[in-house]
Amino acid sequence: MSESTAARGTVLISRVFEAPREQVFNAWLDPDEVAGWYGPAQMEAPRERISIDARVGGRWELTMVRRDGKGEMTISYEIVELVEPELLVMRSDPMPEIGMHKGTVVRVELHDQGEKTRMTLSDGPYPGDAGHAEAGWNAALEKLGALVGGASR
Repeated sequence: MSESTAARGTVLISRVFEAPREQVFNAWLDPDEVAGWYGPAQMEAPRERISIDARVGGRWELTMVRRDGKGEMTISYEIVELVEPELLVMRSDPMPEIGMHKGTVVRVELHDQGEKTRMTLSDGPYPGDAGHAEAGWNAALEKLGALVGGASR
C-alpha cells in the first residue's frame, strides 16, 4: 500500500514493504544498498559517489548521475536523529543553484507490521510545489521496494 501527497511544499509518503524493518532500515544506511535504489528512474547513484557516516552529526551524501550522461546532482544531509531500526532524520544542505536557499528535513519512520514494514517519509518544506520531489521519492521508493522484496501498493 502506498499513499503520498505534496501539499503545501511538503512531501508525505506512506508505504508498506514486504520486508522486516531492520532490512528496510539498513537499506537507508548501507552505501551498497543505497546505490541500488536511490534516485528517480532516470538517475542512478554510483556506489563510489556515496558516503554515509551513520551517526547523529554524521553526513549522508551522494551524487546522482543521469543515465543519459547529461548531468548529475549532489545531495548532502546531516543526520540529526538516528534510532535504529525505527527512525532516521536528516537535514539537507541548501541548494541555491536549483532555487532551494534553505535545506529540507527528511524524516523516515519505520514500523513493524508483522513480517512487513510500514515506512512513513516526510520531506520539506520546499519553496512552492513539492511535486517534483514527491515524484522523485516515489520513483526511488519503487526501486527500494524491488531491492528489499517488494512493496504493497
